[in-house]
Amino acid sequence: MTLDRYALAPMKDLWTPDAQYENWLRVELAALAALEEADGVPAGTAATVSARARIDRDRIRAWEEETGHDLLAFLWALEEAVGPEGRWLHYGLTSSDVKDTALALTLVAGLDLVLDKAARLGEAVGELAERHRDVPILGRTHGQWAEPTTFGRKALAWYDELGRVVSRLRRARDGIAVGKLSGAVGTHAHYPPQAEERALASLGLRPCPIATQIVSRDRHAEVLFALASAASLVEKIALEVRHLSRSEVGEVAEGRPEGSSAMPHKKNPILSERLCGLARVVRAGIGPAWEDNALWHERDMSHSSVERVLLPQSFILVDYMLDRAAGLVRGLVIFPDRMRAWIEEARGLPFSEGLLLALVRSGLGRREAHELVSRLAAMARATGSDLAQVAAADPIVRARLSREDLRSAFDLRSALGDVGAAFDRVRRAGYTAPGDRDG
Repeated sequence: MTLDRYALAPMKDLWTPDAQYENWLRVELAALAALEEADGVPAGTAATVSARARIDRDRIRAWEEETGHDLLAFLWALEEAVGPEGRWLHYGLTSSDVKDTALALTLVAGLDLVLDKAARLGEAVGELAERHRDVPILGRTHGQWAEPTTFGRKALAWYDELGRVVSRLRRARDGIAVGKLSGAVGTHAHYPPQAEERALASLGLRPCPIATQIVSRDRHAEVLFALASAASLVEKIALEVRHLSRSEVGEVAEGRPEGSSAMPHKKNPILSERLCGLARVVRAGIGPAWEDNALWHERDMSHSSVERVLLPQSFILVDYMLDRAAGLVRGLVIFPDRMRAWIEEARGLPFSEGLLLALVRSGLGRREAHELVSRLAAMARATGSDLAQVAAADPIVRARLSREDLRSAFDLRSALGDVGAAFDRVRRAGYTAPGDRDG
């Protein structure tokens, strides 16, 4: 099994050798044109080189076998194609000038694709939240029944977190949209800073304020952290789907669950499981990304091999995960009747806090009230009775609470609280609110 299994176009096309060579060429031509504007090379050089430049992968490979240096091989093959004017290519630059600047172009393009996928997931999750805004479902904490909530609230929490994921991705995009054309140790010894500014501006980048031989890798680590946060959210959604799809729960189902080769009755949440697994791989990249930041002096090569694997892998996997998560959410089958059935199956236990607070309001001390409700809940479990019935039969409860008090304590609508408040708060937080995406 290879990464190709999860590689979707156009994301996968950003990481091919041809895409890398195209970006290297863009950087070289931009640097040459800016240098000519600064009177650093003869007039007309940039136009001649641009007209004759072509990428010959066979020649690049042949030179790389001889030199063992990929960018040097690229330059020599390019100079062969251009002719005498090709000697001005790479003038005053070092390999990392071209590689880091070209990599920035790839990362910016990749983040734009990821942000587009995140927006699609946001639309799907927002619609899910609004559609099931008032559908009651048991809350669960520590894997145990808790107070009722709504399925819409679950989805709204995902939507809210996605807003923060998008903010991280945008910050990472801004942070990585820098290049450097400042030479072997970043001193502009042979390439002027004014030309660097013009060249990078033509590429849609800005100069790294200060660089050594490379752009500092804290910028790249920030990108990988933002990608990992996107993967983590997808895992959160998928993990909830997996739990709610269990045979013992049965409150949701994947739109296209997979069967079993041995057991024809099975409807397995394979996609959700796959997404959870891939999130582990993406998150595992955070450590190596930060380790890449501390290098010897002005630069060593220990980060390069890591990035050749880590960057394409992370981008391709997150692109896939966001794409498939949007499909998962859009196709999710919801069983509201099953959700309500579990609330009834819980026999009033999830309403224990309402009973506790009613007793506190009646004047009973909180410790005494807590101990009483705990004892009544244990009796309800032991006898298979409803907590409301057990409470109604207890002399202390009868002496303190009216029938209306008891009814209110176990009222589902009251227990759900103000559903709209959460939606309003998400709107006020600055995210486009589900159900109000046009403004």
